[in-house]
Amino acid sequence: MGFAYADPQALTEEQRVALAERQSTVRRQPRELTPKELREEAKLSPADLAAILKLPVERIKRLETGDLDRVQLATLRRYVQALDARIEITAIRGGSHASLA
Repeated sequence: MGFAYADPQALTEEQRVALAERQSTVRRQPRELTPKELREEAKLSPADLAAILKLPVERIKRLETGDLDRVQLATLRRYVQALDARIEITAIRGGSHASLA
């Protein structure tokens, strides 16, 4: 739809309805954030979060860069809970999936 930046007064009724539906859909969809963005949204610095979790700041930074191979699930769970969030883990095999956590 080529009316995203149009003057609302210049929109047709059909365009206004379509725009309202699109805005409603966008508001309902969760935003995909990186762990760092999630922490920043919670207004915490790496040092703040490290102090809460009693971990070195470097460990927080490694976790936020996606180096998750050596992170224990319990640590990841504590990190996420400190940000007032939750973890969802899904195993996907072909067209099937299973929720694990």
